Amino acid sequence: MSSSMGMAFKSLRRRKLRTAFTVSGIVVGVALILVLLSLTAGTSTRAGALINTLSPAQITVVNATGRTAATAGAGGTFVFRGGGGGGFGGGRLGGGGGTAAATFASLFGDSSTLDQSVADAVGNLTGVSVASPTLSSTGYVSGTASFITGIDPATYKEATGGLNIVTGGNLANSTSGSQIVVGQNLATNLGLSVGSVVTVGSNATGGSPYTVVGIYSTGNTFTERFSYIPLTNAQAIANKTGQISEVYVKADSPNEVAQVTSEITASFPGVSAIAPSTFTGAAATLSGTLTTFFTIIGLAALLAGSFGVVNTMMMSISERTREIGALKAIGAKKGQIMRIFLSEAFLIGVIGAVVGVAIGVAITLALPYLTGAATTTTVRGAGLGGLFRGALSPTLTLNTILLSLGLGIVVGILSGVYPAWRASRMDPVEALRHV
Repeated sequence: MSSSMGMAFKSLRRRKLRTAFTVSGIVVGVALILVLLSLTAGTSTRAGALINTLSPAQITVVNATGRTAATAGAGGTFVFRGGGGGGFGGGRLGGGGGTAAATFASLFGDSSTLDQSVADAVGNLTGVSVASPTLSSTGYVSGTASFITGIDPATYKEATGGLNIVTGGNLANSTSGSQIVVGQNLATNLGLSVGSVVTVGSNATGGSPYTVVGIYSTGNTFTERFSYIPLTNAQAIANKTGQISEVYVKADSPNEVAQVTSEITASFPGVSAIAPSTFTGAAATLSGTLTTFFTIIGLAALLAGSFGVVNTMMMSISERTREIGALKAIGAKKGQIMRIFLSEAFLIGVIGAVVGVAIGVAITLALPYLTGAATTTTVRGAGLGGLFRGALSPTLTLNTILLSLGLGIVVGILSGVYPAWRASRMDPVEALRHV
């Protein structure tokens, strides 16, 4: 085998330019697969982090009717009145209802609200440890678009685990006051620090003064544009006095989450209780679909590269007819001839895979910087468009690297099987005519 590999290496070295062009086909395919799979993994990771941030509690209770739920009436029956505010985020998790459309609405909000007394009613259910009301709506912090989230500081941390404060502290345990906690991305864009005074309001030009008491981080530029203020203040800004977007619920035990979710949905008509698994399952399905789609694209590129390997190998056989005839004349067996050409195909695959992985890794590592430079422009007062700016964040894993490397080598070997078989079947008498 070592002699076969040596002969294969010498053959490729004699035809350097042709070998380079042949290898380039596999390089492109391998690099493409690695970059696409890394992007898929990164998208899946960011989606999971976003879902966890948007729905930080074990259970999120929202309005499933598109109307405003009033307080619980006699017998625990809910009555409804028309209403619900406008704007993008009647709730970060408004809506819901069991269908795919409802799930989407639940994630991105449909302007539906609940009466604040719903939080108290849910909190009194068996198995519920704490229920924390919140109101989310769009607004402006010093003229920059932001999601304004009103919370009850006394229960929010217990229900959700709280914010990841990196500088300063949380809001005081009060439902009112002129304090605000901002995300790190928003703080960087506005040059804020603990103690800074900002204006918070429903439009870019008005608002009331608030003191920054804390800065939190999530590692996601989108969710770091949220701002947290006391619940009563958020209701006044959104003109939704006594209304909330959702109720974050924590069960007495993680094992009781499913039971409590069912109990809430059954007890309060028109109210939907959603566990994060509703979204993580959909995100996992989408991630799997994207992975399959991108893998097929990469394999198509590799397939195109394999034709170049086959073509090069067939040309090599034609040019080396005399060599093959001489080897057969001195007793070389078919298997030995096949090993020589398969060794060439193997080397082409290895070189192409290694170079492709190296290029793919370089592109993957550079993408966040390249895309970040094009998307980090700060636009003040530009509306919601600015909320979704951010760099691509591919995730590079050992499994992705090994898969890309293996595919490149396998494609190289398979591309050489037919040419090697043709060479081994060559008639030595016919071949020696070329001597």
